Amino acid sequence: MRVTRVLMRRLPYPTAVALGAWFGKQTFWMLRTERRKAIAHLTQAFGREKSPGEIHELARAVFANAGRASVEGMFFPYWSKEFLGRWISSVNPEPALALQREGRGFVVMTGHFGNWEMMGAYAVNVLGLNLGVIARRLSNPRLDQMMNEFREQIGLKVFLRGERASNFFRHLKGGGQIAILGDQAIRRIDGIFVDFFGHPAHTASGPAELILRSRSPWFFAVLIRQPDGLSHQLHWEGPLAVPDGQDHETRIRRLVEEYNRRMEEMIRRYPAQWMWMHNRWKRKPRKSEE
Repeated sequence: MRVTRVLMRRLPYPTAVALGAWFGKQTFWMLRTERRKAIAHLTQAFGREKSPGEIHELARAVFANAGRASVEGMFFPYWSKEFLGRWISSVNPEPALALQREGRGFVVMTGHFGNWEMMGAYAVNVLGLNLGVIARRLSNPRLDQMMNEFREQIGLKVFLRGERASNFFRHLKGGGQIAILGDQAIRRIDGIFVDFFGHPAHTASGPAELILRSRSPWFFAVLIRQPDGLSHQLHWEGPLAVPDGQDHETRIRRLVEEYNRRMEEMIRRYPAQWMWMHNRWKRKPRKSEE
């Protein structure tokens, strides 16, 4: 990865990103297992709406987008305020910025959509947010170290999943922001089953617990790649309603359902920009949870 990064940065940025898309399409053919996963999951979500040929082409586009995002990440030393401001625009960030000016912390719920690492860099370096991210440890320790060093260098505060919750709770109550990717089914994580593309999907309940217990506002945000393949638009929704007047478990469920609904809506609009290689439905509910 380090060697590839050096070679890519010798190219003009638009050329390198276009090359990343080309490499992504080649890996679609080379990585048979990942290709089959993407096609199977797309079929589960869109099988009644799209033909096998459409799903096959959509899967190729997913790999192309992943290739673009990978190359964009290789340019992170150049992710200055000017660089990010050139390639990213933000739609309706004012409500979030107003809360920040008031010294109020808030939670940003997002997902593995578009280039989520670039979104974090933009939020810190252009919008000026005091943003922390909750990240899970990668199985490859060298890659894990490299990714977290990269995040810290672009100004993010990294909280590793499994750390004491008080660490990021303190950051939030001190007026900082926490970004959470809540769109994957992860073993050994507490959660509940809610609908996602018409199927029960195990979704972490921790983010909802954090929002309720800290009494923090929350937003939904994703970085949407534009048709030119190079530029992006940061899409904000919020601050969103926090359920009130029900018991705690009901409030948790309503928050989780609302997050999943907004995530699915955005994926339906831009299906090639989500990571379909992940099996969102790999955990199955027991009879008592259906």
